[in-house]
Amino acid sequence: MMRRFTNLQTDLLRTFVTVADLRSYTKTGSALGRTQPAISLQIKRLEEIAGSTLVEIHGKQIDLTPAGQTLLGYARGILRLNDRAVANLQQAAFMGTLRIGLPVDYSIDFFQSIIARFSADNPAVLLDIRCDWSRNLLSALHVDDLDMTIAITDAMPAPHVSIYWSERPVWACARDCRIDPDQPLKVVAHPQGCPYRKRMIDALNSEGRDWRVSFESLGVSALQKAVLHSLGVTALTKKTLLPGMRILTPSDGFPQLSKIHVGLFYKHVKMSDAALRLSEQISEEVSTFRLPTRTRAGCLSPQ
Repeated sequence: MMRRFTNLQTDLLRTFVTVADLRSYTKTGSALGRTQPAISLQIKRLEEIAGSTLVEIHGKQIDLTPAGQTLLGYARGILRLNDRAVANLQQAAFMGTLRIGLPVDYSIDFFQSIIARFSADNPAVLLDIRCDWSRNLLSALHVDDLDMTIAITDAMPAPHVSIYWSERPVWACARDCRIDPDQPLKVVAHPQGCPYRKRMIDALNSEGRDWRVSFESLGVSALQKAVLHSLGVTALTKKTLLPGMRILTPSDGFPQLSKIHVGLFYKHVKMSDAALRLSEQISEEVSTFRLPTRTRAGCLSPQ
């Protein structure tokens, strides 16, 4: 007996993902250039094909059902592959302005090198790069002040995320730093609201250890220099460790830190060919990380 295949149409999936991100049929219609009734019919058609209810409406509130949450990850992955394939097949010259967000609370240098290579290969694309806190970058993406951004969030998956991965920060100090267990621990940290700072403080408080912030700065480079000058200890990802630093472990009296979640965020419906190409290059580079591995939903998570 011949197997019967069910095909999920990309047009319906794009509508579904946009509804999931905007939580409004009216806003989705405006974004996609369709009427609100047309959006409603597309969602119903997708539900018929999927054989499950995907969206629940409570007054003006739109929520995804468990089946909808499951489909969302697959839908983002399918659209990402579809858009990449179309852009590569057309092989048109990339041009225009691309507004990119890079988080000061993560490894900016790693992504700067990717963007620099992209710029060299695509000289007709004007890059407008903004470095800021992850929460500010996500807000800018939400109001269309950015085309795409790398950002840290407390939980994944999150709205507009295309690909994500998790990393566990490590405690770091200068190689010759001497830590006095009888004195409050000197902590080098970002200001309040930084996920690294929260993880350090939560871990120290859970151990009942005294601490004080000895150095505070917005930028990672300033924290790195403060650590190298033995002004205190901090939390870094392994990609941001520098020569002259050493990792502090539970055997040194430092509790394990909880993971951070990092993602590439963009709005599928608003992506230019240039943005799609850059997102592809970032995804390829991220896939080479030692920690992440692809999941069924097309995202990245730790092994």
